[in-house]
Amino acid sequence: MPTVEELFAPPPEVAAHPAVAATTRLCADVIGPHAPAADDPGRGVDPAHPRALAAAGLLSVRIPVAEGGLGAAQRVDVETVELLAGTCGATWFVVTQHRNPQADSTSPIKGVAAGAYRHGPAAARHRPGLAAATTLAGIAVAHIRRPGAPAVRAEPAAGGGWRLTGTAAWCTGWGITDLTMIAATTPTGRFVFALVPTAPRPGLRVGTPAPLAVMGGTRTVPLELDDMAVAGAEVLLDVDAAAWTAADALRTADTRPATLGLLRRVLVELERLGRRRPEVCDVAGALGERGAALRDEAHALLIDVPAGERTADRIRLRGEIAELTVRSANALVAARAGSATLLTSPEQRWAREAMFHLVQGQTDIVRRAQLAAFAAS
Repeated sequence: MPTVEELFAPPPEVAAHPAVAATTRLCADVIGPHAPAADDPGRGVDPAHPRALAAAGLLSVRIPVAEGGLGAAQRVDVETVELLAGTCGATWFVVTQHRNPQADSTSPIKGVAAGAYRHGPAAARHRPGLAAATTLAGIAVAHIRRPGAPAVRAEPAAGGGWRLTGTAAWCTGWGITDLTMIAATTPTGRFVFALVPTAPRPGLRVGTPAPLAVMGGTRTVPLELDDMAVAGAEVLLDVDAAAWTAADALRTADTRPATLGLLRRVLVELERLGRRRPEVCDVAGALGERGAALRDEAHALLIDVPAGERTADRIRLRGEIAELTVRSANALVAARAGSATLLTSPEQRWAREAMFHLVQGQTDIVRRAQLAAFAAS
C-alpha cells in the first residue's frame, strides 16, 4: 500500500523542475524555520522571505520568460504553491496577494464583452516589475464581493482620475509590498482598481493590524479612505462590475492549491505519527487515500478543464476538500494529544490554518457547499 507521501508525490518531471527544487530548498532552509514566528502577530512574516521567493522566480512561475518569469506549466506552479502553503500559511498568504495585480497587468482579458475590461495606464507602467516580481503588490478588494451598498465608492475627479471614499477592511501585507491594488465602485456600475504605493497619503488612513486568530503575522490592516485622490495614471483596470463578478465566481469555484498544500502536509505528518502510534495508522491511511483522490480530481478540473465548465463539480469539490482539511487537521491534534495545544507545536497552527481556508475567497455558494460537506461527513 503506498504511503501518503507517495500518494501526494508529483509526477517525476514536475518534481525535477528547477522551480520545485528551489521551493523545496527555500521552504526547508528559510521559510519553515520561521513559520511559528510568521504566525505570531508580534513578529510576523519576515519581509526578506517574500523577496527571496521573488528573487528565485517563485512568484512568476507561469509568467513567460520574455516577461521575466520562469515560463513553467501550471502543474509546476500548483506544486510550488502547495509546498509553500504547507510550510507556512502566513508567508503564502502574503505572496499570493501579488498574483491578482500581476495577472491583471500582464494577462490579456478574454471571454468578456468588448469594453467590459479596460486596462489603465498603471498596467503598462508596472507590468515589468509585477511580472518579474521585482515589485511586490498587495490587494484590498474583498469588499466588492459583499452585497449591499458599496464599501468603497469612486467618484470622478475634476481633471481626470478618481476620489475614493469608504473602508477597505482587509489589506494583507501592508509594509511588505511596494504597491497596493484598491478596488472601488463607480456611480455607473463599474469597478475601478487603483494601484497605489503601499504608504500613507492624503485621504488614506491605515488602521491597526486586525486581531486575527490565524495568519496574525500577515500585516492585515483596514484602509480608511476619505476622498483619497487617485490619478488617472494609477488606474490598473476599469471593469464592468457584473463581468468582474461573473469571472470572480469562476475563480472562487476552484479549490485553492494552498488548501491542498495544507491538507497534504497535515496528512503526511499524521502518517509519520502513525509510525510510532499504531492506532493512528488506519486513520492516516483512510484520510490519505481520500485526500489524494480529491486532490487528483481538483488538479484535473483546475488544469485540464476550461474555466466555466463543470462549475458545479468544482464547487462541490471545494466544499469536500475544505471539510476534509479541517477533519484531518483535527485528527492530527487528537492523535498528538495535549501537546498539540502548545503554541510551540505546529498542530494547533495547522488546525487554525484549516479554519482560514474555509473562509478565504468564500462566496455564498461556496459556503453552502462547505456546509453540505460537513453535514454529509
